[in-house]
Amino acid sequence: MNAYPLKAVVVIAGLGCLLATKSLAQHDPGVRGGFQNTAGALQQRGIPIPHPPVISPNPTTGATIEVNELASFLEGVRRAGQLEATCDTCSDVTQGSPVVGLGELDPEFPQFHTNSNGVGARHNADQCFACHAQPTLGGSGGYLVPNPGQKHAQPPENPMFRLVPLRSGKQNTVPSFEEQYGPIREVRFKYRPDGTRDGGVHQLWVVRGIRNDPTIASCSIVQPDFEAEYAKRNLSFRIPLQMTGLGLIESIQDREILARHDATAAQRAALGITGHPNRSGNDGTITRFGWKAQNKSIAMFAAEAYNVEMGITNELFPTATEEDPSCNGPEKPAPNDVTRTDTSDAINESFNNPLHILADWMQFQMLMRFTDGPQPDPRPSQSAQRGRQVFNDIGCASCHTPQMQTAPVMNSAVLENRPVNLFSDLLVHHMGATLADDIVQGAAGPDEFRTTPLWGVGQRMFFLHDGRTSDLLEAINAHLSPGTDTYAPSEANAVIANFRRLSAGLQQTVLDFLRSL
Repeated sequence: MNAYPLKAVVVIAGLGCLLATKSLAQHDPGVRGGFQNTAGALQQRGIPIPHPPVISPNPTTGATIEVNELASFLEGVRRAGQLEATCDTCSDVTQGSPVVGLGELDPEFPQFHTNSNGVGARHNADQCFACHAQPTLGGSGGYLVPNPGQKHAQPPENPMFRLVPLRSGKQNTVPSFEEQYGPIREVRFKYRPDGTRDGGVHQLWVVRGIRNDPTIASCSIVQPDFEAEYAKRNLSFRIPLQMTGLGLIESIQDREILARHDATAAQRAALGITGHPNRSGNDGTITRFGWKAQNKSIAMFAAEAYNVEMGITNELFPTATEEDPSCNGPEKPAPNDVTRTDTSDAINESFNNPLHILADWMQFQMLMRFTDGPQPDPRPSQSAQRGRQVFNDIGCASCHTPQMQTAPVMNSAVLENRPVNLFSDLLVHHMGATLADDIVQGAAGPDEFRTTPLWGVGQRMFFLHDGRTSDLLEAINAHLSPGTDTYAPSEANAVIANFRRLSAGLQQTVLDFLRSL
């Protein structure tokens, strides 16, 4: 029996079917593997918990992940799987204690027992995997059941529609842009009321009304007026991408990124493609994570996600986004998630246990470091194989660089000197008015975005930075944008023109190739 209601399937695949009906030609073949492969659909007891794929043997050197690296990776899975409460004493399970023999990770996913104590007064999620579960833990944004742990689980849906905003009695109003079968959307405000640029994340949910923490019963903070800002077109949406393979991307040297860019200079010039790095304001090196390549490292990425997405303060982001004492409790330390120095391992936070020394956010980046990249279809169709060549011929690979190489020597032998099949140049490009979000981050301007890595795109449910479509053909066409008074033309215009000049059959091969990744 399909775990998803007909309505969800129609919402996700409707546009592709409509296009196919009209043209009887090219159409997005849909999520590779269907929807039964999502972590959020694994509700039956006894099914092993999926976890991100541990990094495979190094194809260049044959090196495999070492025993201590694997232990740290698995500890990271347990930490990322924690469901956060607002305080230690109000968690359903004592922080770090075993749950049915599986440590900090419940035997079911999504979890329904809180077993950590960090979630902030304002937050977007209460668990890392809430936004990273498609097609398995560590993937991109997908669907989760809205009533985990109950005997008759309901079909999975956007966890921001009911699960996260209402969990434990929270009294949040769900904005209209968080649809039941739509994408998980994070919100940034473009401008402040005085007209100056904002660009920061405004968390969706507050803890007001939560039932299991008597210390914050007087919390009265409210959500921002998202509907008013939405009506003013002042919101910019971001959807979560997979965190698989990020350790490999981090292991690529700047000189490799620039060399690959230089190697396609003639081809890019003919197509009107430029592109440039976003760079760290401190050391000038290339930043590469996030929709605008705004983050330098997975450590920065992890620490920021803990504070911004879950409201959990840490050594890198020690100040809470909401400091109202009535909503944080009298005993909650600040920063909350830090390197462990306990002399006892009673709650799994002993300095003398190497697996328990690192803070959750640091252990999270160890999880990402040793998670393998998304794997393509091992037996792609002939159409998909043909589509790979067409993809290159029309110029897509000028930005979506198929492969780079990690640094020749690293502390971890499994990461060094190995190919990374990411399909991205990791640079930012002008995409024009059609995709412009009017957000500036570092050297990435209001219409500039990092070339999104295409590995794993075959199993993603939603596309583009704001999740505006679930149809690959529509996503491709959205790359086309003429110049306006405000924005330059999209750098992808010539490539999209090449795509549109293809026969319907050849366009289909490109779509089939993308869904094979």
